[in-house]
Amino acid sequence: MRITVKAARVNAGMSQEEVAKHLGLSKNGYTRKENGQSKFYIDEIVSLSDLFNVKLENFFETMCRKKTQEGEKECLSR
Repeated sequence: MRITVKAARVNAGMSQEEVAKHLGLSKNGYTRKENGQSKFYIDEIVSLSDLFNVKLENFFETMCRKKTQEGEKECLSR
C-alpha cells in the first residue's frame, strides 16, 4: 500500500515544522520536498519511515508483472 509523506505526517499528528527540524531542514525546504517540488534523499526517507512508524516500501509505488509461465513476478519500483 502506497502512502504519501504528507499523509504519513498527518497520521502521525506532526507539523511540517516538527518534521523539518527532525530532518535538519528548513520548513520551506521540507515543504518543497513534501509537495514534490524537490526530492527526498534516501536517508531522509529512512528517517521518515522510522519517525512515522511506516514501512519504507510504503513510500514507493511498486508495479508487478508476470515474468514467466511458472508465475514468477518481477516488481519494479517507481
